Amino acid sequence: MMSPINSIDYSLLNNDYWKAVIASGESNGDFRETSRWVAKTCGTGSVLDIGCGLGGLVSELLSLGINAVGVDVSSLAVEAANKRFPGRFSRGSAVSLPFAEGQFDTVVSTNCLEHLDPEDVPQALREMYRVSARYVFLQITTSAEAGEPSPLTTAKRDWWEAQCFEAGFRKHELYYQINPYEALNEDGRQIFVLLEKVPAEALRHYDLSVLVEERLLHTDMLREVGRRGDAHCIRYQKAAEFVRPGDRVLDVACGLGYGSYMLYAASQAQSVLGVDLSDFGIAYANAHYGRPGKVEFEVGDAQALSSIADNSIDFIAAFETIEHVPEPMEYLLQLKRVLKPGGRVMVCAPNNWADETGKDPNPHHLHVYTWDRLVEECGTHFLLEQGMLQTAGGAMKCHHSPRKWETVPVDRTPEQEAEWVLLLGMADPLEGVSVPYEETQWQLPDSPEFSVSAFARDYQNPWLIRGMVAQGQRARSASLLQSMQDRVLATAAPDSVDYGAALCGKVYIQSQAVDLPIERYQALLAEIRRFAAIANPSPHQLRWQVSLLFAGGELARIHGRFEDAIECFTACAGIDVLAYSPLLGNKIVDALHWLSDFAVASGDELAARAYLVRAVAEVQRLVSGTWLNISGDPRSPLPFGLAEAAQLLDKASRAAYRLSVLDSVALRPGMVYQESSGFFERQLAERDQKLDDVGDSVNSLLAALEEKDAACRVLVEQVNTLESRTHELAREVVAQDKHAQSLAQEVMRLDAHAQSLALEVIKQDAHAQSLAEEVMQQDASAQSLAQEVRTLDAHAQMLAEEVVKRDAEIVHLLTEANVDEGPISRDLLQEITKRDIEINRLLRLSNQGSLRSLWKRVLRGTVRRVGK
Repeated sequence: MMSPINSIDYSLLNNDYWKAVIASGESNGDFRETSRWVAKTCGTGSVLDIGCGLGGLVSELLSLGINAVGVDVSSLAVEAANKRFPGRFSRGSAVSLPFAEGQFDTVVSTNCLEHLDPEDVPQALREMYRVSARYVFLQITTSAEAGEPSPLTTAKRDWWEAQCFEAGFRKHELYYQINPYEALNEDGRQIFVLLEKVPAEALRHYDLSVLVEERLLHTDMLREVGRRGDAHCIRYQKAAEFVRPGDRVLDVACGLGYGSYMLYAASQAQSVLGVDLSDFGIAYANAHYGRPGKVEFEVGDAQALSSIADNSIDFIAAFETIEHVPEPMEYLLQLKRVLKPGGRVMVCAPNNWADETGKDPNPHHLHVYTWDRLVEECGTHFLLEQGMLQTAGGAMKCHHSPRKWETVPVDRTPEQEAEWVLLLGMADPLEGVSVPYEETQWQLPDSPEFSVSAFARDYQNPWLIRGMVAQGQRARSASLLQSMQDRVLATAAPDSVDYGAALCGKVYIQSQAVDLPIERYQALLAEIRRFAAIANPSPHQLRWQVSLLFAGGELARIHGRFEDAIECFTACAGIDVLAYSPLLGNKIVDALHWLSDFAVASGDELAARAYLVRAVAEVQRLVSGTWLNISGDPRSPLPFGLAEAAQLLDKASRAAYRLSVLDSVALRPGMVYQESSGFFERQLAERDQKLDDVGDSVNSLLAALEEKDAACRVLVEQVNTLESRTHELAREVVAQDKHAQSLAQEVMRLDAHAQSLALEVIKQDAHAQSLAEEVMQQDASAQSLAQEVRTLDAHAQMLAEEVVKRDAEIVHLLTEANVDEGPISRDLLQEITKRDIEINRLLRLSNQGSLRSLWKRVLRGTVRRVGK
């Protein structure tokens, strides 16, 4: 038995959670919507609910008639669930399911996978692949609410999809019915990931690595994560809305076939053919998506389509092909050739993917298309019904834009930017008069009495049915529809069924005109009377006589011309519709209803009662005969016939409701109006009222939301201002940081210099100490010298005195001796004079302290040297 990769005890964790839930007695969720989504996308086959909890989803699936069972790792949850539905729940882990391979048509898991460790998710997905026969439906919580256990794996949609693709799945072909395109811009609190198993044989030959190798030219977008894959897939989902029941569809340049598969799954097409030039693409498509007789693929050139017969295709998907073909006009001509009259084509092209040179940088794109160019070229061959703009974001154009899909009119160039432009066109049904008509929507009974859908028998151009007549299938553009009606009225025989159909459509359109000129009103009424007067009408002529008279009554009533309305309604009610179909009785009963209204308004209660009694009796008569022209072939009954028959009976109930209160109309006049609805009409009216109430609530919420948005916009402006200031401060911080770093470097330099100076100071201090010692020695020596100077000074004074004394004695002796002046005397006198001068100098020096001054200078010089 497979165990979790990690050591987490999931059983213990889940038992703790479910113990609290069971003790609280609260429900663990509303699964009604989820159960219907499962049925809508995956069908009503057997279902396994992994992580079933208390069995809420299983219970809802059982109510839809789906054979569902559940499995959960919590023994407490399984025990509680089995008390409600014994035997339907078992204990087991998502990473090791106790079931056989392919045992269930669909595997569902809600709020389970995110409570596994990320390392265990791949193994759980592999187990889902093993036990599922085809589909897997995942609901994953991305963030927990208060009171809920926090997910062990918190990841975005892209991560989950990538894990699923690695496990062998691809996106479910109806993925985008549950996940609208624009909703994928943001992940909600819960996301839905719908999957289909890739066939095992296809996986062996074409794993994901093969797609990586072919990515430049071919990609299976149902195995692609992200917005580009969404963009390609949503086109096919949108295109399927225009496919009519029974259509034979062509997917031109189908690539790997995923789109062809989606077209078939999302519509009521009879079959889909995919054509592509790539042998690899067609081989891949057949392996992954081929369904014999339903979805088939063949190699072929989009610009030739030589294997496809003229007027054999009802719908063509032509996505991102026109920019690749050498001759776009020839390509469009080939599409027109194979399309039936009234058939549709949906064309898509990149919107002006040009660089500064004016060319598309994609080497495979031979042309650059704009809205105007695509409209001009497609309009040459097709009637244009509708335009569309698409953006995915993340690429060359609209890089930062979200996913977006818009419908736009084709008669003017849209102002908004987009990555792709799309056009819905129609092969002109008026050009199909000579083309044999083939009924592909219904299986018709082989009886000459059958008329209700015998278009080929009674119409000059039966191709008008799909292009101009049938609601839900005819042209969606009001201007295009009116143009076709005018062309038919101008070219068809005035008594033809085609003319009657076009005239009736025109009358209904004019009924909605706000300002209808009286001349046009009278002309329309005259044409109605003329067509209604055709004698011995064919079944379809009769069909349009009744419809035209009723439409004329509506035209007159809406514009307040009640006499004309009564005339038309009376003529309409007088026709026996059985020659065509009892279903046409809906117009008869509606005419009688309005006649009773006019009678009540005029106070003619008896006439009003007669009209209502007649309405009930007419319905009884119409449904009592053969049902050939109601339901057609009993083995393949006409769906619309039975629906319209139910509508006919409901209108009889409307008459009965009104009859029940008619006798009190004078006392309770409003009651007659209140009781003027059939049973189903009342349900619809009640639903409409609820929708109106919801609309009012929504409008109120929108108003409140607008106030909040306004406040948010103010806050956003403030935030932007703060962000701007923050950016300024950030720039200032960066500048200051640079300055601080510069200062730090300067500080480091100065610190190094200071350390150098400190070392020098230490050296100088040592030198100073040495000098100080020297000074002290010099000071001692100086003091000794000073003492000696003083001694010598004293001795000098003494000697000087002695010299003076002796000089005096010598002079005295010389005087006494009367020595004659001679050389000796002169020499002696000169010597004596010199000595006197020297003695006087010494005396002055002694008196002036010169020796002491000399000593001080020596001492100051020594001190300065020490300071330095």
